[in-house]
Amino acid sequence: MPKNIDLSIVIPLFNEQEVIPFLIEELNRTGLTLGKNYEVILVDDGSTDNTFQLIKKVADQNPKFKVIKFSRNFGHQAAFNVGIDFSQGDMVLTMDGDLQHPPALIPTFIRYAEEGHDIVIGERLDNKQNSKLREAGGRGFYKLMSIITNLEFRNVSDFALYKRPVVNALKKLPERERYLRGMIQWIGFKKKYVPYIVESRRAGKPKYDIKRLTKLVLSGVTSFSAFPLRLAFWAGLFVLGISIIFSGYVVVDHYVNPNPLIAGWATLVILVLFLGSIQLMVLGVVGEYMYKMFNEVKGRPLYIVSETCNIKNDSITETPYGIHSL
Repeated sequence: MPKNIDLSIVIPLFNEQEVIPFLIEELNRTGLTLGKNYEVILVDDGSTDNTFQLIKKVADQNPKFKVIKFSRNFGHQAAFNVGIDFSQGDMVLTMDGDLQHPPALIPTFIRYAEEGHDIVIGERLDNKQNSKLREAGGRGFYKLMSIITNLEFRNVSDFALYKRPVVNALKKLPERERYLRGMIQWIGFKKKYVPYIVESRRAGKPKYDIKRLTKLVLSGVTSFSAFPLRLAFWAGLFVLGISIIFSGYVVVDHYVNPNPLIAGWATLVILVLFLGSIQLMVLGVVGEYMYKMFNEVKGRPLYIVSETCNIKNDSITETPYGIHSL
């Protein structure tokens, strides 16, 4: 009988051909110290370089390494979710493939899980790649998320370990707009945070540019809080109050002041631009929520898997948000 898999390591990759040799070396070195039966699921998120060819070669040489290839680039969160869906381990660990998440911490994560914690999450103390300004912005974002969602958000990424009951709960959540860091907080379970320092990349360039980072932030805020909608309402109420006060001032000034304000186009233009900007902001916020609802109503999958290696597709439980094989 085949031995049960104790640990599944899920790693998304997008145009990471330079770092793959270092990644495989680190994983093999760490694997020797685990004393566990493990698998490594490498997800090619629609790379345009030689990433897929390199990881397929690794999988051909070592059955512990399994490969999933997307039909196109579906994004970082989709890659994590497909790896979780295909995982067979009693514990599932997610980490980035650029070695900023140190594989040497995996035994520590396992130890805390075996001590009774359902979720073990890496908490960033510092990030050697990001500027101080970006780090401060990230910490401020998570504090804001904690306030507006009534959930606990710390300065974390997707470097975390989940026990099988947690994975099963995640797979049963049907939404396609999936923000993994928020979902982990929402489902509960017993958590342990492990502090670490994010190292600089070994090779290659960062893939999370401002556009992708902004998309992730918007997804997190609108997936778990109605705060932006309420903020838009209060902003509109504030502008209404300012308009009423200003109108009263103009009336009083007209009858009391011997030199009243000259009714000119400048005042009118300023008010119109001010009110128009508030209206556009409100429409933008409402549009973001409508876009999410639009995606859910369409029912299109979060990802499409075009090819796998070392994976028996008939052993994978289908999820309501992905196409597992063509």
